[in-house]
Amino acid sequence: MIEPRTLKGFRDTPPETMIIKKEIIKNFEIIFEKYGFLPIDTPALEYSEILLGKGGGETDKQIYRFNDHGGRDIAMRFDLTVPLARFVSQHFNELTFPFKRYHIAPVWRGENTQKGRYREFYQCDFDILGTKSLESDIEILSIIKDGILSLNIGNFTIYVNNRKILNSLLTKFDLSEKSAQILRTIDKIYKIGADNVYKELVDVIGISKKNTEDILKFLNITGSADKDTAVENTDIFDILDSYKSILGKENSDPVIDTEYIFKILKKLEILKYFSFNPAITRGLDYYTGIVFEVYVKDRMDFGSICSGGRYDNLTGLYSKNEIPGIGAAFGLDRILSLMEEQKIIKIQNSKTRLLIFNLDDDLNDEYHILASKFRENGINTEIIYEKQKISSQFKLAEKKNIPFVLFAGNEEIKNKKYNIKNILKGEETKLITFEDILKILK
Repeated sequence: MIEPRTLKGFRDTPPETMIIKKEIIKNFEIIFEKYGFLPIDTPALEYSEILLGKGGGETDKQIYRFNDHGGRDIAMRFDLTVPLARFVSQHFNELTFPFKRYHIAPVWRGENTQKGRYREFYQCDFDILGTKSLESDIEILSIIKDGILSLNIGNFTIYVNNRKILNSLLTKFDLSEKSAQILRTIDKIYKIGADNVYKELVDVIGISKKNTEDILKFLNITGSADKDTAVENTDIFDILDSYKSILGKENSDPVIDTEYIFKILKKLEILKYFSFNPAITRGLDYYTGIVFEVYVKDRMDFGSICSGGRYDNLTGLYSKNEIPGIGAAFGLDRILSLMEEQKIIKIQNSKTRLLIFNLDDDLNDEYHILASKFRENGINTEIIYEKQKISSQFKLAEKKNIPFVLFAGNEEIKNKKYNIKNILKGEETKLITFEDILKILK
């Protein structure tokens, strides 16, 4: 006999979790479509050359890669952004730009598992391609705010940074050639702490102690890996002003762009949800400008629940058409794990509103007819297939959290008047018409 088991880093999703998951997805879809985004889908498998080298050396190690039966070198997508770049390049002449898309689907990474982090997980991506306008950056940030607020998961902060600002500093220090390594190391601040970031910059990458100290000071990294790297409210504009002085006029364009974004967020009266965090760089190499991550303030250990940024050169890898883009992804499985731990999920193991009891097997055809009529009127309805003890039928309704049950014997069917009970409140209404039952249920 084969032992039933799942692979490490993978998990089954039972109905009570899947119901919540689908509701969150539906809610995100409504928000995306309010902003004019359209859904797409891409294959789970891509040619390996499409995926390799797009997320950095560490990501390449995590890709599930193999040869198929035809000897083709293929891999499973590790995110939804790289397949998007391939999709847009391949269908360039069929699309209208700016192209605003969302994509909700599983991705796979062979990384170390941890709380809320699995090797197969869902991403809820939304991107705008075909424009470098800062207005698109602001729109993406607004969607993130709407999406997180809809979850009702507590006090959160959307950390925002611009990789170009740090690149300008590295240019000033003649460290441009090591910028990718430096950015990836700094991005580990919330995982390994400031001391270890310092050690890695000096001992592994070979940055001088003086330059490392200046870089960390510039990034507001003054202590351990906690919230002290973030700047809030009007302090944001003060630190950006100081950057202009440090970088000089010739290197201050990304600072001015970032300042503009925060000014608009303030005008929209949503600045309170955002922080400027110069230590957020995002580890993936394809980001080129603004980047962002979302943390629940009292659960920093859970990591980011939404992240993204601008990637102006990604499509140029597949086409002569270099299409600018910006996007983000909600980490659906991590959000679910956080909600489960916070006990803010209302457990549901059924979507059924009404259960029709079986009082007589000879009436099964009538039960099917009744159930069909309720379903036609938008009421999720089940029937019990075989006659059994009434107490057993009540237990089934309670176990599945079905709020209403309907009783119909020969007389009730003949007179078209039925008995209905709200088992959550213990209230029973006898001998009422189908129409009156609909009013109760709706």
